[in-house]
Amino acid sequence: MTNGRGPKGRDHLIGAGLCVAYVLLLAGTAPDLGMSRDESFYVHAAKSHAGWVSQLFSDPALALERESIDRAWAYNWEHPALMKLSFAWSWLAQQRLGLFPNPSLAFRFPGMLTAGLLLWLIYAWGAAVMRRQGALFAALAFALMPRVFYHSHLACFDIPIAFFVTLTAYTYWRGLADRRWLPLVGLAFGLALATKHNSWMLPGIFLIHFLWIRRDEARAACTKRSSIMWLPAMLVVGPLVLIGTWPWLWHDTWSRLLAYVSFHLRHVHYTYEYLGVSYFEPPLPVSVPFVMTLFTVSLTVLALALFGLYHRREGLRLPWRTKLGDATGRRTELLWLGCMLAPLLAIALPTSPIFGGTKHWITAYPFVALFAGWGLVAIVDRAEFEAWAGLRWPSWAFAALCLLPGATETAHSHPFGLSHYTPVAGGVPGAADLGMNRQFWGFTTGSLSEWLSSKLPDGGSVWICDTTRGAWAMLQELIPSNIRAASSMSSADLILVHHEAHFNEVDYQAWVVSGSVQPVFVLRYDGVPIISVYENLRTRD
Repeated sequence: MTNGRGPKGRDHLIGAGLCVAYVLLLAGTAPDLGMSRDESFYVHAAKSHAGWVSQLFSDPALALERESIDRAWAYNWEHPALMKLSFAWSWLAQQRLGLFPNPSLAFRFPGMLTAGLLLWLIYAWGAAVMRRQGALFAALAFALMPRVFYHSHLACFDIPIAFFVTLTAYTYWRGLADRRWLPLVGLAFGLALATKHNSWMLPGIFLIHFLWIRRDEARAACTKRSSIMWLPAMLVVGPLVLIGTWPWLWHDTWSRLLAYVSFHLRHVHYTYEYLGVSYFEPPLPVSVPFVMTLFTVSLTVLALALFGLYHRREGLRLPWRTKLGDATGRRTELLWLGCMLAPLLAIALPTSPIFGGTKHWITAYPFVALFAGWGLVAIVDRAEFEAWAGLRWPSWAFAALCLLPGATETAHSHPFGLSHYTPVAGGVPGAADLGMNRQFWGFTTGSLSEWLSSKLPDGGSVWICDTTRGAWAMLQELIPSNIRAASSMSSADLILVHHEAHFNEVDYQAWVVSGSVQPVFVLRYDGVPIISVYENLRTRD
């Protein structure tokens, strides 16, 4: 184990290599994924913001007027600006420099970059507190979670907020030992605030952790105590960064901030199918985030994470039960545990809105991976592979073997990331039998692009069900423009039905409108229907 002060230069080189390799992998596999519902909203917002950025350079005085700001920023006002601005800048770069092969990749690239940076951060933090073998395992274990891999492709906020939450926790951890890091805590927290509201829980997590450390220091009669200046840095610098990066807040700041907070405290509820029941309003069963984690994250990684927790249990004991001089120092174990459990518990609360799935507690998964890295190192040490084998490679072979299930599942999940379930759930068919959510966001329409192009060689119209018009417009990078989205089932040549429990009635409507109960094509994943396509016989008459 290292001294925990920080990663070395070599570690950053390895982390940078992981970052670049993952971004290239994401970019190479992105064309397989149709744009999702939420992406279509953020792309529309980014285009509007890009126009404002261009105006800011051409006519700053006009751009800063309230009317100009409101016109450009009123759409999707309920989400902070940082990532949408990143999407806008990337799109502007595409327009002027042609950096990407298509517009959708330009919009998605900033999210992919945060995914790569998150691997770098996981590895660097892990290398600061454990052997490099465990740190590398942690980074790869996170990258090879099927739903993480899916979300890492998107022009959305879920992987970016996982990065900024982890970054804020890391700067806080560094600040406990080196006060020069304390201002960076506020900056990192501000970037997290400017990304998504998941960040709101961080001060509470850190405060509980800090009080634990102060109790340790009091018992040890330390003359030099850890500084609490991270808290005013977060509470002062953080909101300033949020406001500074979000022009919508530059006028009527207080009322618009309150509206933003109120929107998310009273968020609309999405339909969620869980164990055969469709939930339309709270409360969801408390078990949802825990069972979904069990069903979507490799069992090997989860088992190693639990073993890592057990192995580091001394650092998790209550202050009055911990031995003086305990080598855990900054209570890294406790900080990671808090950052891991808080997102899961927040969704488990009966009062929490019903959201769209694992992406809403995905901020927990970097810390699951880090504990898994600790667990791997502990097993390797106890097994003494090198000692009995007389070689260095067996422990690395064991690590690779532990990564194999996640790698296999991730490769198999693409491009159906939200439909994938692990063998614990019985795989995709088992999850369907259990009545688990099969998909959402309508992104699976992208997997029909080749079939639609061949089915309608002379053009036609498609009723696109759960796919938004904006997502369909981006999908027409792959589908000819003479195949258009129909405004109604009755006017469509083809009718799509995305298989989700709350769309069961749509299947019946498609039968009535098309004049047939027989789909002309069914998109399946491991034999489980994902989309049924009906041909409207009446439009062919």
